[in-house]
Amino acid sequence: MPTYTYKARDNSGQIFTGTLEGENREIVLDRLREMKYFVISVEKKGGSLLSTEITLFQSIKIRDLAIFFRQFATMVSAGLTLVNCLEILGKQTENKLLAKKIEDIKKNVEQGATLTDAFAAHPETFSNLYTNMIKAGEMGGVLDDILNRIATLMEKEYELRQKIKSAMTYPGFIMGAAVVMAIFMLTFILPQFVGVFEQFGGDLPFLTRILVGATHLFNRYWYIFFAVFAGLVFLFISYNKTKQGHKNIDRIKLKIPIFGNLFLKTSINRFTRILGTLIRSGVPIIQSLKVSAESIGNDILAEAVSNSADRIREGQSISAPLEESGVFPPMVTQMIMVGEESGELETMLLNVSKFYDQEVERAVEQLTSVIEPLMMVVVALVVGVMVIAMYLPIFSMVELV
Repeated sequence: MPTYTYKARDNSGQIFTGTLEGENREIVLDRLREMKYFVISVEKKGGSLLSTEITLFQSIKIRDLAIFFRQFATMVSAGLTLVNCLEILGKQTENKLLAKKIEDIKKNVEQGATLTDAFAAHPETFSNLYTNMIKAGEMGGVLDDILNRIATLMEKEYELRQKIKSAMTYPGFIMGAAVVMAIFMLTFILPQFVGVFEQFGGDLPFLTRILVGATHLFNRYWYIFFAVFAGLVFLFISYNKTKQGHKNIDRIKLKIPIFGNLFLKTSINRFTRILGTLIRSGVPIIQSLKVSAESIGNDILAEAVSNSADRIREGQSISAPLEESGVFPPMVTQMIMVGEESGELETMLLNVSKFYDQEVERAVEQLTSVIEPLMMVVVALVVGVMVIAMYLPIFSMVELV
């Protein structure tokens, strides 16, 4: 008889795990319900390798979530029950991992949990931003509207990521091609020229000797180069995981030439869009600021936003601490101030977000226009140095002959 592992909550609210034997999953669920447990999840112990592989290497992309929330909102607007909506969505989604989570959410709702609690049980997929908005939708009776707003947020975020990714694809390809070309020429082409030249007993030119020495070192001790590179990557990742390290790296990001302006505009765009959407959805202002700070994507800006939440508790405005931080442009803080004074803060924030949509698009275009010729120059230098290093021995060989 198969064994199932379960995760449940008792009457006191304490969450615990355990195992039960049963002919199938439904029987195990019935037993747990008879024991007056609130079941969170039930999984077959030691499932097949195939079912594990389906979700082991699969991730839930933001595009999948945007489609899920948009369809969810449409079904709720049409009058379907939450359980029916989730059942249909779980069956039709192509992402197996997302389908599994939708199934868990549906089961929790069937067992009496609120939709907010059901989503909150999967924080790795549905962040505080979305659970807070869903909570506001449930409390205000406007769940379909909130789900549409979540879908719009995700679609905007997806578009933003695609713009940045498309701007970096071509330069990344060019840089990779330059590296591969340099390794190929150093490993296969240059040694042939050097072998012919040494037969004449001449001395290699200085530039050629440098490249030959680098080639010999790489061929003999290539593992050391990879070990050093892997060590540097590990140190960077470890430092970035620390609170102070991540903050320092975010500070450096904002100061990088060319890229820093794009990082700043992207973070401000995300912050104003999320905060405006949360406030318009009925989430309390302090809670909205806290959630926005978590979702902004930059610790320097997030710290300024968190300070604003603390100052509001003291009866002050949002705009003052943002202005004092020195990170937010004056235009942003002034428009937030006008929104606070006029009582149209959410409208003003969403207007700022629309403005920065255009600013990010311009920044991406400028970045592309600057990086493309810069990459061509880098490739030309790499190829030029390689060619000169190979042809200098040929000229010297003519003199020897």
